[in-house]
Amino acid sequence: MTDLLWLFVPFFLLVLCGWGAVRAGLVDPGGIGALNGFVLFFGLPAMLFRLGASGALMQPGLAGLLLAYGLGGGCITALALWLGRRSGWPHRDTGLVALAAAFPNTGFLGLPLLTGLLGAQAAGPVAATLIIDVLLLSSLCLAWAHRGASGSWWGLWVAPLKGALRNPLLWSMALGVAWWASGWQMARAVDDTLRLLALAASPAALFTLGAILARAQLKVGKRVAGGSPLAVQGASPGVVHGAGHGVLSVLVAAKLLLHPLLVLAAGELVHALGWPLSGPGLTTLVMAAALPSASNVSMLAEREGADTTRVARLIMWTTALSWLTLAGWAAWRGGALPVEG
Repeated sequence: MTDLLWLFVPFFLLVLCGWGAVRAGLVDPGGIGALNGFVLFFGLPAMLFRLGASGALMQPGLAGLLLAYGLGGGCITALALWLGRRSGWPHRDTGLVALAAAFPNTGFLGLPLLTGLLGAQAAGPVAATLIIDVLLLSSLCLAWAHRGASGSWWGLWVAPLKGALRNPLLWSMALGVAWWASGWQMARAVDDTLRLLALAASPAALFTLGAILARAQLKVGKRVAGGSPLAVQGASPGVVHGAGHGVLSVLVAAKLLLHPLLVLAAGELVHALGWPLSGPGLTTLVMAAALPSASNVSMLAEREGADTTRVARLIMWTTALSWLTLAGWAAWRGGALPVEG
């Protein structure tokens, strides 16, 4: 277990570098958008395009793996939505918190960490989980967040689906698969450019993740000190500082422990029903489900006008504790993991 913990250190040290750079004033929080833009529109798309063009996304058994992953994520989403409504949170807050509870940080943390630990064969299943997270779970949670608005239930799905279909990560994967299917040979200069961008994606994503967490922490401190969450939401202090913390603890445990356990159970069920599944592939998706909450949900919550305090705290606590829980899942499912890609 101790050896596994050390395998995770370089990845979380890069996150800590980004966090410390913002907290020390070396990186202006206002400039994080530029880092985020590079990762989302250049680094990760280049990585995913090359992944799709290599044929890694077309490996056998992927459909069964995604079914198991979708079932696990759907259960976590339903649990988070029920807890939010039971706590009396508005639809908007409940939907965004549920999204944070079910959406792992695949792009910024999962791809570099899991491909580094499990090997290059993990990249295809990990990247493919974005299809479930972006198209299905994000659309569901945002439709729930807009539930109080006027219009039909189907109409509430239209805007989230349109937003999901504009996601550059999905398009880069789709274009990569199309290139692979075409059988065309890529020009050396283009391939080298994409390779350099892909190599820069992992350290840039991890550093940016730390910077985003630091910015969210600063915003949470200002909002709590100013009392704005209570003023904006009209909630009582007990909701935010009392029962809210209890629900948050449950959601942190659900994200880091229950989510991967449900994916594992769903995988065993899917396999029992006759779907072809590989053991290493299921282990990869269990590890993907055990990742902390996606950091971009806090920016989405801010854009949607939801209470960012709950979302930011869920992201920060899952990220801080995932170093231990990921090592625990790796020890149980993977044994001694390779460090080479």
